[in-house]
Amino acid sequence: MEPTTEFERQLLARNSELEQLLKAALDANAELTRRLIAAESRILELEAQLRTNSRNSSKPPSTDGFRRATPPKQVTGRKPGGQPGHKGVTKDFVPEDLVDRLVDLDPSKCVHCSTPLEDAPRLDAEVRQITELPPAKPVVTQFKLYRKRCPKCGGFSRAKLPVGSPTGGFGPGLQAMVALLSSQYCLSRRDVSDLLLSVVDIRMGIASVQACCESVSDAVASTHGDLHEALKTSPIVHADETGFGECNDSRMWLWAGQAPNLEVFRLQPGRGQLQAKDLLGEDFSGTIHRDRWRPYESIKSARSQLCWAHIRRHFQAMVESPEATATYGRGLMETSNEIFHNWHLFQDGEIDRAKLVLVMEPLQDRMRACLELASQDAKVVSKAQGIARDLLRQWKSLWTFILQPGVVPTNNAAEQAVRKAVLWRKGSFGCNSKAGCRYVERMLTLIGTARLRGIKLLSWMTQAVNAHLQGDDAPVFA
Repeated sequence: MEPTTEFERQLLARNSELEQLLKAALDANAELTRRLIAAESRILELEAQLRTNSRNSSKPPSTDGFRRATPPKQVTGRKPGGQPGHKGVTKDFVPEDLVDRLVDLDPSKCVHCSTPLEDAPRLDAEVRQITELPPAKPVVTQFKLYRKRCPKCGGFSRAKLPVGSPTGGFGPGLQAMVALLSSQYCLSRRDVSDLLLSVVDIRMGIASVQACCESVSDAVASTHGDLHEALKTSPIVHADETGFGECNDSRMWLWAGQAPNLEVFRLQPGRGQLQAKDLLGEDFSGTIHRDRWRPYESIKSARSQLCWAHIRRHFQAMVESPEATATYGRGLMETSNEIFHNWHLFQDGEIDRAKLVLVMEPLQDRMRACLELASQDAKVVSKAQGIARDLLRQWKSLWTFILQPGVVPTNNAAEQAVRKAVLWRKGSFGCNSKAGCRYVERMLTLIGTARLRGIKLLSWMTQAVNAHLQGDDAPVFA
């Protein structure tokens, strides 16, 4: 109906204006509501980040910063040190045929009445051994390479060093020691130079220290390759990776694989599928202990065991989250506690594997139900939902340890293997060349494997350098 008066037309115009204002207000309110929801979500994320530490995430303990002071221990009233009944540890005696100096001592007079005892017969002897460092004096061999003139043609000829002699001025044993100091003991090149001068009176420049390291790296290259190939055929491997600075503008990652009596490291510019396959082999058919990092899944022929230590840290993060997320987190943490309780019973021999499988079934059902609910509950924070969905996606990889002998629920072996590498990285700030990357991975491989096999690494590396100088293969790493 058309307006008939001016008043009606003004009312309709005012009504249209108010409708536009209402629509604008509703749109603004919707936008503000959207921003409020986004802000609340962001606040929850930031609060979660503030709560993140090494107990509830994969962050290393060194990033925790200042911690709340732990409560003081109860005063027991006991003196410090070994307690009554504690079995002490004493130094073992060196066999007498290996003692360098024997000294027999007799009492000169009686401690009670001062009577001379020169003619009294000897009775039992109390043995004391004192071990001392030998005088630190380097062994220097000087070669004089004489030149002679041929009486027939008049040409000059100079003598050559014996086959197997180093091209530089330092022998195989010293080269091996330098490499060991710079790798296993994490000394800088300058520290190695200073130590040699102050302890064994050998003057070696920083460039010569580097040359010794490169020489040892070349000598052990084939052994590193053999150990790497052995890792690819191992039935069970603990795998992990950690950052290792930059090299030629590329972010470097150190990949570690640990099997029984074997540790192998590869330093590569990347953290993806190619590097995972480089470490383990594209056709690896064993079982990989790992975290949830997806590149390992590209090795289709392998089985997996996810690390429950990592998973429990995620559960702990859920416990420390607000409201619904914490409820699910407590349920998951309690279930994982029961899982580990039964696993420890199995390890201690109190239950057999058949019993382990039986007691784990209801715990698996309970955990699956909790994860499914958490993954669908809108009140659960998005990160926890994502973790729940991912664990359901990799469900079978959570339980390999129940059925397969030799498999354990954690990947602690690989994390322990990379600790030495982390200390090296913190002291060296990474590598500056491809040769330096190869040196790092080769030395870490030898150090870790020698520890597992009980090999005296200095002696073996000396033999390896000596063999390399003579054009022979390195000795068997055993």
